[in-house]
Amino acid sequence: MSSSSKSKSKSTPQREPRSGTPGGSRLRAVRERAGRSQLWVEAEADLGTGYLQRVESGRVAQPSRATVERILDALGARYSERRDVLELFGYLVATPLPTPDEIAWARASCQHELHDVPFPAYVLDCFTRLIAWNRFVPRLLGRAGAAAPLDGLVGRSLLASWFDPGSLFGALLVEPDIFLPALARALRFEIEQYRHEPWVVEMLAQLQADLPRFRRVWEQAVSMPAPISAARTLVPLRLNVRGVGQLQFRLVSEPFVRDTRFRLIYYVPADPPTMRQCAAWAAGE
Repeated sequence: MSSSSKSKSKSTPQREPRSGTPGGSRLRAVRERAGRSQLWVEAEADLGTGYLQRVESGRVAQPSRATVERILDALGARYSERRDVLELFGYLVATPLPTPDEIAWARASCQHELHDVPFPAYVLDCFTRLIAWNRFVPRLLGRAGAAAPLDGLVGRSLLASWFDPGSLFGALLVEPDIFLPALARALRFEIEQYRHEPWVVEMLAQLQADLPRFRRVWEQAVSMPAPISAARTLVPLRLNVRGVGQLQFRLVSEPFVRDTRFRLIYYVPADPPTMRQCAAWAAGE
């Protein structure tokens, strides 16, 4: 080999191996998303030098669960990232309800998405509890700028409010016999991934005990074939808004990427009058 070839070989940087196990590859993606180096994570997680590189490249195919969790803790990984990595390494992952700290993170993280849309939107957790909302949601209640009624719903099931005809949201429904079965179908689809968790059993038992309307609709929903999607957008939501009249929306549900226990619910205007009304609300600010 010539001297010039030797020099070129020595000066060429060595690239980090990109092959590996599915768990190692997913762990690398989480680390790179967090903007952390392997050396930094190894120091934070109290690992030996080079250990994380061996995990990510697949040379350590089965790290212990405790080790993986220390790495995820160092990276500040959220629920969905933790679940994906642990499951890819073969570890069973339960789905607990979000903690107060996780709820606070979700509330802070969603503000940009909530307030950039020119129509009503809010955030629910997997227990259907109201977490946050934008400035247009009070308009649905006929209370421009008044958040106090919604403050009373924070941490409570918004699903229950839809099935109670005397509640804030239940009183708005124009066609409950059409919308509520569709809502129950969406709920059945969304809780399928959590069906073995104790809190799901508790939630359904509580709703059926407290709300006869929910019990009837839920019994019909579970007697039908399992849904393949939530199909929220297929059924229009018609609301009778005080001082405005009837508005028509289609609901769109978007789970958080980093923690799918939280999801944004968008009220997309479904007809020209509703589009104009949302535009008028935005213009009047």
